[in-house]
Amino acid sequence: MNMIVADEANRRFVLNTKNFTYAFQVNDAGFLTNLHWGGRIDRIDDLPTTREVLCHRHHRPRRGEVTRQEYPGWGGEFYGEPALKADFPDGARVCLLQYESFKMEKNTDYEELMVALRDRYPLEVKLHYRVYADSDIIDRRSEIINHGKEPVVLQNAMSACLQMPRIDHDYRLSHLVGRWGKEHTLERQQINQSKITLENRTGLSGPLAVPFFALDDGCATEHTGTVWFGTLHWSGNWKITVEREYNEQVAICGGINDFDFSWPLKSGETFETPVFSLGISRDGFNGASRILHDYERAHILPPAAMQKTMPVIFNSWASMEIDVSEEKIRHVAAKAAEIGAELFVIDDGWQSALGDWFPDQRKFPHGLKPVIEQVKALGMDLGLWVELESFELNSELYRSHPDWVMSFPGRDIYCNVREEIGRTSMLLNLAREDVREYLYQSLRQLIIETGIKYLKLDMNCFFTNPGWNEATPVQRQTIWVKYVRNLYYIFERLNREFPDVLLENCASGAGRSDLAMNRYFARMNRSDNQDPLDILKMHEGYTWLHLSRMAGGGAHISDAGYHINLRKTPMKYQAYIGIMGSLSVGKNLPICTAEELNEIRTYTDLYKKLRHIPQFGDLYRIASHYDNPYAAFEFVSKDKSEALLFVFGHSIQFTDKVPAFRLHGLNYDAVYEIEYYGNTPQGGYTASVDAYSPISGRGLHEIGIRVELLGDYDARILHFTRIK
Repeated sequence: MNMIVADEANRRFVLNTKNFTYAFQVNDAGFLTNLHWGGRIDRIDDLPTTREVLCHRHHRPRRGEVTRQEYPGWGGEFYGEPALKADFPDGARVCLLQYESFKMEKNTDYEELMVALRDRYPLEVKLHYRVYADSDIIDRRSEIINHGKEPVVLQNAMSACLQMPRIDHDYRLSHLVGRWGKEHTLERQQINQSKITLENRTGLSGPLAVPFFALDDGCATEHTGTVWFGTLHWSGNWKITVEREYNEQVAICGGINDFDFSWPLKSGETFETPVFSLGISRDGFNGASRILHDYERAHILPPAAMQKTMPVIFNSWASMEIDVSEEKIRHVAAKAAEIGAELFVIDDGWQSALGDWFPDQRKFPHGLKPVIEQVKALGMDLGLWVELESFELNSELYRSHPDWVMSFPGRDIYCNVREEIGRTSMLLNLAREDVREYLYQSLRQLIIETGIKYLKLDMNCFFTNPGWNEATPVQRQTIWVKYVRNLYYIFERLNREFPDVLLENCASGAGRSDLAMNRYFARMNRSDNQDPLDILKMHEGYTWLHLSRMAGGGAHISDAGYHINLRKTPMKYQAYIGIMGSLSVGKNLPICTAEELNEIRTYTDLYKKLRHIPQFGDLYRIASHYDNPYAAFEFVSKDKSEALLFVFGHSIQFTDKVPAFRLHGLNYDAVYEIEYYGNTPQGGYTASVDAYSPISGRGLHEIGIRVELLGDYDARILHFTRIK
């Protein structure tokens, strides 16, 4: 069956992924009505009619016509969350969008349906649906076009509305919230007759919330049950509403946040909304994650980066902070090569000032050339840190362009004061095209002159004065959107020109942990919080949306996590957590003993041996640290020939035995040999093949495997290799 079927006679449209069907139809009043979002339907006549799905004895006829809409405009008897609201030149604010036409496009790996809707005023909305041959994901987005002679001002322009099927239970909503140092925290609540708004208004997509939702019947687990989910590809203010109406219909509407938003759409102009991806898992929340991970590998993440394993990174921040210099860097570089680093990153402090992206002459009197040559001679690549969107009061850029600051006329400029490093900075107005071009050219020149292979983007400001002095009154509220689009412009061009440069989205994705940023950044600092116990919880929520391989940061093996909770943890514990993602070292290497350096080297060697499995395989979250004094994560290679089980314990008491861990995703009929790392809690980082006898994939799933954990901060890695 085709991925997209257009039943022109009945004006029905059916979208089929590998395992589910999404269908809608034009109702008698000309509105698009959702018929089905659920299990796969191969016989089109099995679908209900619009009258069947709209039937409700307490509906007046016209009220029924406007429910379950694919893209509802505000007006008439529609009182839910609208996808579109506009002010028209004649003073009208109602927008009734009725079906006009459709068009289909077929490609090798996807098919796309475009359905055109029209209002009485010459305003057209094109709904785009993309279905992939290799995925259970459908991408939705919208285009709004003004065919009239006068401007139309958009007050609300969502990417999509989704209509949930009726089920026997109340829906349960799962979503991700947080703050600095506590990102990607899971929240859950029942959906009653109300409207729940998930949103962010910081100018970024996070970190207070993540543009993601999941709904189930309240019974789904990590590995069982049906889960409907979706995520918005947008790195600025966003909003997702989950609304249950009086008739028990649950609708989801998501897109750019309409708070302080308006967009003047001139004659002939088009406004494009970001992509809203949706899907269904029959294998619980973990199944939803794997669907998203495969989708990101195939269609989102930079292709050049995805083909490579992530390097061992040494980062200067944890041991030096901004106190870097040529002398210090040259001294530590040899030690970094000794412990097996493949990429040497100079973090904050190398630059003249924020905004002036060239070396500080006091710290690097000969420029970066001597450092670059030494790092290269030691067999490592070089990386640099930037905080692109800010400039300092003492920068040449601010002295030349004080008008580039984001601010309101007649109001004090908001300054971000970081007393701990003696810095006062302001946010640049990246909505301006001259700012965009300056920043792009600065980074381009930096990459060309230094030959760096890694660029780390930081962001330490929320929008506090989203003003724009030069803009007209009707343009001022466009700043939220233009800023984000210009940020994309910069990194899309850099990716295209320098595909071999690895880009990291720092500080919980520079405050933007969303799939749109993942198109350009193949590594993400999951959180500035490097406390290992906190990471075990944050990593669960992080992997609901993102690949484990992207989980970076600059200090997995370091002392940087101590200041968070005043907790000290063994290097083994830190390292094993880091191996699940993109391992980094931040220890003060020049003061490490020979024994400590040798221990770090065993971890980097182990990472290089095992990294292909978590970086290219499937993730199964086996046990949660939220529920237990231990956590377990499993990774299985795509061909099921290898797997890794990571087990982390904390505060094991009374010599309690940890239950057997039942593994998933292995070949039931295959037999696996087990190599075991982490013999003892203290200093145990050698391998052992004597701990376990070979066992079948079925045995590992039905019976499981026992792992002894002792005391505090114990960690184990089990490496399963198919032998027959």
